[in-house]
Amino acid sequence: MRQALADDNLALAESLLGHPFAISGRVVHGDELGRTIGFPTANVPLRRQVSPVKGVYAVEVLGLGEKPLPGVANIGTRPTVAGIRQQLEVHLLDVAMDLYGRHIQVVLRKKIRNEQRFASLDELKAQIARDELTAREFFGLTKPA
Repeated sequence: MRQALADDNLALAESLLGHPFAISGRVVHGDELGRTIGFPTANVPLRRQVSPVKGVYAVEVLGLGEKPLPGVANIGTRPTVAGIRQQLEVHLLDVAMDLYGRHIQVVLRKKIRNEQRFASLDELKAQIARDELTAREFFGLTKPA
């Protein structure tokens, strides 16, 4: 199962687990950088020092209502902003709510790309916008007006 995750084979991991791979935890305060560049995120510390998955994913978030909420998530160290610790950051699509202190489960549905370092916050912001579009296409959602 760990090898399937390391190989980004979410379908095989789901088959081996009997359910989709998910990461759960309590949302904590971050540095609010995502909010300042237009992509607010729910920050969830990882319980493991090293996550079996890394990168940007289309995700569904459970625990915030009756239906899963679509989003895009980064799992990694945030190299553009000199991050050190691995963490999970989730940006919900078309949903704005206070998540601090809430326990959520983040189900990985599709790998979008590997985590990478960008030369500037503007480059990072442009890539996050493209990642959001990819997630929207995966979930069959239109871009809000």
